[in-house]
Amino acid sequence: MAGRDGRSIGVISAKGGVGKTAVALNLALSLMRDFKKRVLAIDAHTISPNMSLYLGIIDVIPPGLLYALRDPETVRESVYIHSSTGLHLLSGSLTSVREVDLTNLEKVVSTIRGEYDFIIIDTAPSLGDSLRHILKACDEVLLVVNPWLPIVVTNLKAIKIADEMKTPLKVVLNKVGRSREEMSVREVEDSLGHPVAVTIPVDLEVYRGVEERKPVILSNPRSPGSAAIRKLARMLAGEV
Repeated sequence: MAGRDGRSIGVISAKGGVGKTAVALNLALSLMRDFKKRVLAIDAHTISPNMSLYLGIIDVIPPGLLYALRDPETVRESVYIHSSTGLHLLSGSLTSVREVDLTNLEKVVSTIRGEYDFIIIDTAPSLGDSLRHILKACDEVLLVVNPWLPIVVTNLKAIKIADEMKTPLKVVLNKVGRSREEMSVREVEDSLGHPVAVTIPVDLEVYRGVEERKPVILSNPRSPGSAAIRKLARMLAGEV
């Protein structure tokens, strides 16, 4: 599939627990299934690579992201194809106990981007060097936040880093509608200085999909969460 010019999109947040991995995985699957794009999902959360777990993969995936980072020329052999969905996945080791240096991630992405339409990169919550390495590998990023002040304020730092590195950024407001006390979309936008591209409502089907190891975009494509993810995918695919 040479000749493609894959867009690399990082899914980031400075806080854990915001639903980042669920957004990244379901987005990758929606781009692939709903919009017929060739997609590679990279799980760059090297300590807890939960993308594979969300797909029901419990074995260590050889050779995986760790090998590709050591030698970017091995990236093609390192990609795992998930049998039931067909998703191409580059994941870290489920048994790793040390954070892995992501310095070569940009080289990994540049080596293989010509074979995909989209490369979706899930990330660890970070404001350190790993975030900067991820931003170097990305054409743009999706900043996932929840409508709660501590989460929004913490992510101001992530926005500052992305702005410094001139990485285009879209805000995804996830888990909306849990409480009357949560921030409004306008309040989130005013706080972050960026418009909210998509709001994703709190949806029990998303959590059920995680527990059952079947992402919601597959298990319940008509749920509110799936509809919002599909809207995001349509936006990225240029079909709005």
